[in-house]
Amino acid sequence: MSTASVFTYKRGDTYISNRRPKKNENGKLILDAKGRPEYQTFNGLVSKIYVHGWWFETLERMDGYMHMKGGQDYHNSKIFWHKKYNSYVINPNLGVEQEKTKNNILFHPATLPSHLEGCVAVGFFDPKGVLDYSKESFEIMWDFAGGGSGDKSKILAITLRVEGNMPRLSACKKWAYTG
Repeated sequence: MSTASVFTYKRGDTYISNRRPKKNENGKLILDAKGRPEYQTFNGLVSKIYVHGWWFETLERMDGYMHMKGGQDYHNSKIFWHKKYNSYVINPNLGVEQEKTKNNILFHPATLPSHLEGCVAVGFFDPKGVLDYSKESFEIMWDFAGGGSGDKSKILAITLRVEGNMPRLSACKKWAYTG
């Protein structure tokens, strides 16, 4: 399978956090001794993905979730339409052995770290640190990979180049909007 495009994912050194109330396996709020909801913090690494001279901001879930190794090219990764997300997504080719033993990783639309579990979202951050224009960013990347506008039937091969390893949260600084 030939590869039409190289998408370069460069990990950064800043992070965004969001908090939300904890829920149990039945979806009910977990309350503290005073009857107030307990909260959980979710952290996401802010980085960039470069495609044909353009770049998009990314958000990758931290907090000990599975992630891609840095310094590697993931050949025969795929970009395709995914019904669940109503968007194009990128599926890195992690290799047969890793995919047998662990869950897979997707680049898919999302807005906050709590919307990800080891996955990566693509778009542009608004001043409040919410990732926006995610589906539109995937449409542009689809076009750059050689997909036809609005074509939902193809699966295209790309090379996903990952630069930089997942840093520890303590080695990162809090993200701030710079305009």
